[in-house]
Amino acid sequence: MPGSVDAVDRRAPAWSRRRRLWLLSIVAAAACCFSVLRLTGPAQTSAQRYLSQVDVRGYERVHHYLDPGSAPADERAAVAIFVGPPDHDILARVSGPGLVLSAAPSNPDSIDVAAVGRGQWHGCFVHVDRWTTSDPPLSYYPLNAEQVTAFRAGRLSVLDIAVGCGSG
Repeated sequence: MPGSVDAVDRRAPAWSRRRRLWLLSIVAAAACCFSVLRLTGPAQTSAQRYLSQVDVRGYERVHHYLDPGSAPADERAAVAIFVGPPDHDILARVSGPGLVLSAAPSNPDSIDVAAVGRGQWHGCFVHVDRWTTSDPPLSYYPLNAEQVTAFRAGRLSVLDIAVGCGSG
């Protein structure tokens, strides 16, 4: 039938049809790989996966990172920073599937944070700390200017929750 797609393809040389089929196959394979990578996301350590399940009722997660230590990535702690209203019973707000925390012993040597809770979860340690100083303890915590002002005025509480699953 004149004007059909087959008629057009027959006029093209065989090597051209093969090249077009090869290029379409490459594009399809690349699209499949991209889709799979996009769906699975970046590789995470066990600590990062568990930390992503932690929630602090009434608080907002403002940042998370892998502890910048020298141990291999899969052994370093994953840390999340939460901000919210000051509360004396923070442990009642912290939750995760199967997570059990107990009050942490006080540590008079720490001036930047107060230990709030400690626990074991899926074979990993969990530490919940509250910032106590008027200045953030490390400069790379991304609090915005409004949050820093509220924190310094005592209207905002900042929690540091760490989950570590390695031997380090």
